Amino acid sequence: MNIIQISAFLLILGNVLIVIGFGAFPSLIYTGKDVQEKLNILAAKPRRWILSQLSLILGCLVVMAGSVFLVLLFRESQGILPAVIGAAGFVLGNIFWIWIVGLRIAEPWRQAKDEFPGWLFKTYSILALLGLAGFGVAFWLQGIHRVLGVGIFLGALLILGLFLKFKGMPPIVYYAMTLAIGLTLLF
Repeated sequence: MNIIQISAFLLILGNVLIVIGFGAFPSLIYTGKDVQEKLNILAAKPRRWILSQLSLILGCLVVMAGSVFLVLLFRESQGILPAVIGAAGFVLGNIFWIWIVGLRIAEPWRQAKDEFPGWLFKTYSILALLGLAGFGVAFWLQGIHRVLGVGIFLGALLILGLFLKFKGMPPIVYYAMTLAIGLTLLF
């Protein structure tokens, strides 16, 4: 396997694990307004909750590894600096996401009550999206995947704007961009 295939594989595998993690519980657990209903869902399947969150963490770590491998694709191109900045922002942002998911495991009732510090998710979102924008610039500058680069850059900026306007965005949206990168590199 070469660097391109390894990066693609890691980005795709990480996304599969993330989808499994999010899909293990009804979306109501994340989007619902009825605290008691969410508490009941969590109480009914506590082990499943832990496993779902561990799948999110594992998927996040795999995607982070894929993003680090992506930097190697730009070693000898004009895209190296934005790729390094992109990887740094994306990885640092995802450390905050892992922190949030760890809190979900340790104190699941806080998930139901939406009591986690808001700055954690905001920091994760902004850093991850700026990191993705960096990768978009890197692909554009490299010249091989210019359309992908422009799409990722503009997509990251659009999602960042929507996040700031609506004060939130499902993390799966961010990972969809890493999935797009992985699939493009694979094919």
